[in-house]
Amino acid sequence: MTKSITIGDQTVTLTEVDSQNAKNIQELLTARVQYAILDQLNDMASRSGMENPDEIKKLLLRDIAFKRGGYSSSFTFDIDDQTVTLTEADSQNAVNIQELLTARVQYAILDQLNHMISESDNPNNELRKLKDSILGDVTKIIDNFIPLEIE
Repeated sequence: MTKSITIGDQTVTLTEVDSQNAKNIQELLTARVQYAILDQLNDMASRSGMENPDEIKKLLLRDIAFKRGGYSSSFTFDIDDQTVTLTEADSQNAVNIQELLTARVQYAILDQLNHMISESDNPNNELRKLKDSILGDVTKIIDNFIPLEIE
């Protein structure tokens, strides 16, 4: 499912996860992270004059590592016997498309990390392993991405 967002004179298409087809919370959160990253990569590739995909990768990884405050909204999903609250970037308060996409990736990753920690038997000792696991997933998504031909 996709929707278009316009900020100023820029428009971007966002891919949304269909929560009705998710089998469990972890699948929903993983798909949400993947779509957020791929949408940002597609936008960065199409808007940049860069011919080197590694530069785009570095920019995205830098953005993910940068923690920002800001406005957001949240909503709750129930899947089977599990409930999760998802945080979405507020497109009305985003300054530009890049800020919206960066916030969307960050919130998706933070929501997945929070869920993984909440499901853990020992959150304090498991935090590093969980962080490494999700950063590994993010790196795989980026590594598997082949940018569209840059004009």
